[in-house]
Amino acid sequence: MQTDGSVSRLRTACSWSGWRREVTPLVSRRRGSIARPDTVSHTLSILRQDIFMRRLRIAMYHATLPGDFGKKGGVEAAVHRLAQSLTQRGNCELTVFSSGTPPTGAMYQHRSILNPTNRRKLTRLLVSPVLLNTVDFSGFDVLHFHGDDWFFVRRNAPVVRTFNGSALHESRTAQSLKRRAMQRIVYEFEKLSARLATTSIAIGTETQQLYGSRYHIGLSVDMSIFAPRPKTPYPSVFYVGTWEGRKRGALLYKTFIERVLPRHPDAKLFFVSDHCPPHPSVVHLAKASDKDLAEGLAQSWVFAYPSLYEGFGIPYIEAMASGTAIVTTPNGGARDVLENGTFGLIRDDEAFGAAIVELLENEALRHSLAEAGLARAPLYSPDAICAQIEQVYRETADEYARRR
Repeated sequence: MQTDGSVSRLRTACSWSGWRREVTPLVSRRRGSIARPDTVSHTLSILRQDIFMRRLRIAMYHATLPGDFGKKGGVEAAVHRLAQSLTQRGNCELTVFSSGTPPTGAMYQHRSILNPTNRRKLTRLLVSPVLLNTVDFSGFDVLHFHGDDWFFVRRNAPVVRTFNGSALHESRTAQSLKRRAMQRIVYEFEKLSARLATTSIAIGTETQQLYGSRYHIGLSVDMSIFAPRPKTPYPSVFYVGTWEGRKRGALLYKTFIERVLPRHPDAKLFFVSDHCPPHPSVVHLAKASDKDLAEGLAQSWVFAYPSLYEGFGIPYIEAMASGTAIVTTPNGGARDVLENGTFGLIRDDEAFGAAIVELLENEALRHSLAEAGLARAPLYSPDAICAQIEQVYRETADEYARRR
């Protein structure tokens, strides 16, 4: 049963505000009576069908993107990759909100916001989340936030919040008291974000348990860039990360020189990092493009990564997609992605050097881990991850519609 063409207008509605304008007359008084319950039920049923039939309009926010305002890796890069993949698939209409401009080649729509406050850490932490309430998010079916939303309360559409790790775990591995204290403050804000969100996604098991996230979805890697290549004719180890901090490049450097070179004097360490003391057996790259990174990782025999904390661990996926065996130290991301050692060696600091040597010397083990990784890597392809994200959007929009 249709009332005054409301159903037909519902099927062409483009936003939650539009849907509310159409649904309201059905549940308001008309000529001294209330719309029949079966009419309202039928209309809401069509509304839910509409959610799953049409392309949803998605607004995605992260304070920075790779480019002038942001660094080249981390969450910024993950958000950009996700936005690119969602746009390529064409199952939703995506607009990314951030400061600055998107990277060259970005295919998604972009709106530049909060440029002054997102330039500084303190104002980004305290002021930008408040100013989000002044941003016009009207016309979108779902808002997807990747951080800095803890004071955003003007929520007129369902909000999906992705937790790309945890500030609590970051604080536990921080090297300075200032960063440790700052991350503990951010952790309290993140708990507020979790409570405000309609639903949330965690990229790792530890993060999911910490924030009570409904969904556990990893991050993607471009399989067209990270792919197997011929290995070096000599033993080789690859590392990417910072010299100091939780990535612990200094530990790997020392381990390679003191534990690996005495057994394999011809070995080389490809070291992509912000700092590296000169050494004839170490090839230092201060900066590397994705192509350079992929080539170095794929040609190496072993990827060694002594990180103390990974919310997810994109480098593990990149190594697996490149056909390179992995040895790492224990952390939540390693346990998730490598399934507690099934797809790579996880060793404590004392055994870390011996594990690198073992992989260099045991060709069968090295090849076995590489082949297992290649079989697992497609689980983290852009299409595989985007399909899960799109399903979250539709389920969240559907549940939001039912509650209104």
